Amino acid sequence: MSKHTPGPWIARQVGGVGFPGQKGWAIDFNEDQEQVVDFVYEEPDAKLIAQAPNLLADLITAAGTLRHYEALHRAKNTEDSLKKAEVNAALAARFEQTIAKAAS
Repeated sequence: MSKHTPGPWIARQVGGVGFPGQKGWAIDFNEDQEQVVDFVYEEPDAKLIAQAPNLLADLITAAGTLRHYEALHRAKNTEDSLKKAEVNAALAARFEQTIAKAAS
């Protein structure tokens, strides 16, 4: 996986950056405002971007959990459990594709 700027990221409102009288949102590397990760003009975008490290970490955990339950269901080897395994596998694969895109 590629190296991303580690979280937590903080979204804070800033004014006049680059355009006098215009306000926007800076997404900072940390609360000390040592490094701006991104800058956007809409608060909802800032909040979503600021949660990116947490969302990625949760997605990695969820994919691993789904793979664990897929294996447990396959081990039972019943018709019902195999169907559940396939559902878990499909979701895990979707999550793994998203994780791979974030790492590229």
